[in-house]
Amino acid sequence: MLENSLWLRYNPEKTIREVLTRLYECDAVEIEADERELYASLKRHLTKKELKMVMMNEAGLSPEEIGVEVALEGPELLKAQYKAYRKVRQDKIRLEVRANRVKDTAVTTEEEAEE
Repeated sequence: MLENSLWLRYNPEKTIREVLTRLYECDAVEIEADERELYASLKRHLTKKELKMVMMNEAGLSPEEIGVEVALEGPELLKAQYKAYRKVRQDKIRLEVRANRVKDTAVTTEEEAEE
């Protein structure tokens, strides 16, 4: 899994899938199974600061603690968090984390058709 990742540092109880399931309001089975791929997708589309804010916020840390870590305060912090969550909800990330699931299903369906 993600033994040395920032995700586990801040968020040892929740998986990335659980968080994305809640944000996308879908079933967990619709999201890619591999945590590494989910983490890589988030890293690819978010800046380091945005990813850190999302992880810390999902871990339930206070805005003050998040602000100290990312060097932002008050309205700037709220605006940056809003922007980060808006990016996470974008279709390109949503479709990417679901795309692998769709590919797997398509391959399985093709294999069943051949039999």
